[in-house]
Parts: sequence; C-alpha cells; structure tokens
Amino acid sequence: MKQFKSGLRLASALAVAASMFGAPAAWAFSGVEPFLGQWLGEGVTKSSGAMENVDFRGTDLDVQIYPKGAGGFIVSQREVLWSAGEEVQNSMTLVFEPTVQPGVFEAQSDCNPVSRVGCAWARISGDTLTITMLSFQRADEANYRVYKRTLTDDGLELAYSHMVDDTVAESFEGFAVRQIN
Repeated sequence: MKQFKSGLRLASALAVAASMFGAPAAWAFSGVEPFLGQWLGEGVTKSSGAMENVDFRGTDLDVQIYPKGAGGFIVSQREVLWSAGEEVQNSMTLVFEPTVQPGVFEAQSDCNPVSRVGCAWARISGDTLTITMLSFQRADEANYRVYKRTLTDDGLELAYSHMVDDTVAESFEGFAVRQIN
C-alpha cells in the first residue's frame, strides 16, 4: 500500500509538472487531424520561362493526407497539368514525423540537398499546413518549393511557389474539396 501511495504521488507530481511546463511535443501537439483525407481540386499554374514568357496551365490536383504512427503523417500528391491539349503528370509522396518543436515535422528521408526532393519539412500554424522543400539540382541554383494548404469553411485553399535562386519560376493557386469515402 505504501508503494502504491508513493507511485500515486509521483504520477501526480509528473502531471503537475507537465501542465506547468508542457508535455513533450510529440504528445502535446499533432494538429494534422483537420487536414486528413483525400482532397480533389483544380487551379491555374503560372510558369515564367527563360524568355519571360508566361504559360498559364489548368491543373487538376489529388492530395491525400493520412496519419502515420504517433503524430506523423503522409502526404501524397498527384497533379495533372493541361496546356495546349497536352497532359503532364507529376506525383510526390512524403512521410513526416514530428520534431521536438510543436507543429514542425521533418520528412522521413535522407536530407540530401542534391536529390530531387532535397530536404523537406512541414509546419502547421493555425489553419495552414505548409510543406517546404530545398534542393540543389545544379551546383549553381537553389530550388525552393513551398506548398501551402489552408483550411476554409468550404475546403482547402492551395498555393504553391517554386523559386530558383531569387526568381519565381512557377506558382499555383487553386482550391480542393474533401472527398467523402
């Protein structure tokens, strides 16, 4: 009985300390739950070419966000770009795990800045899930990609920008609706 009471006191003390100082980030915060599911949408992609020509393309988008383990998540995205009757498809899947910083997640892959994905991380702040990727596909140019997904009453606002060094190479604005499975 004495051991039970001391164990109870220890548990109570730990609970008080956790409430005063916060629990570890992986336990205290995930925040990904409102973003989970399949989202279908469309928008317009704008590209800037070397000759400063601008190409506007219709884009269909399928984004799937699913939980993984204790507080992590998987983002799988497939896009179909339509321009002058031609179709171009791109897809990407990233697995994120929580970090010690609340609301910040790191991609579960080797952070290799010279690969296509490079280094990737995600951040949830309020109603926005932002995925940022940095890579160096050529030694003389940095590729910086930012995907923003913001929850609204009607669905998910989508924004994407791709910068090469200090120049915007491509941007996207669109909207997606959650699919009921």
